[in-house]
Amino acid sequence: MDSDDSPGWAAPGPDDDLPALPTHPLRDVDDILEVMLSLVGPERAGPPALWLVLLDAHGMMLPVVLPLVGIPLQPDPSQVRQVLLAMSDILAHDAPGGSIAAALVRAAGGDRGAFERSWEHALRAASDDRGLRVSAVVAIGEHRARVLPP
Repeated sequence: MDSDDSPGWAAPGPDDDLPALPTHPLRDVDDILEVMLSLVGPERAGPPALWLVLLDAHGMMLPVVLPLVGIPLQPDPSQVRQVLLAMSDILAHDAPGGSIAAALVRAAGGDRGAFERSWEHALRAASDDRGLRVSAVVAIGEHRARVLPP
């Protein structure tokens, strides 16, 4: 431990500047979009990525953020199912009745293009298979962002 009794595990990198978790429930898709924009930050100009967050049954964000960077332009449904299986296990254990929110990120994105449509479909199909509720899927690009309607 450091002399100030804090763990000595902090290191420079992209996770050092993550914003604080919201202290209020995320009540609607606009709240989720705002949080996702805050989390993704400058990464919105980076390679294609899928960001997942977990919400409890009351809309409070759990301290779980999963950024998957460098994802393919076309999702592999079995890999998407594996990721959502892990997320649903966390929710079942730590936040029964909770949900996931997803951000589909790519520099030229921010709307419903072929990348966003294919990934949204894979996410919703896999979540339906698991009985996992999706609170929102948002598209984030370098210069625009929006909530994708179900």
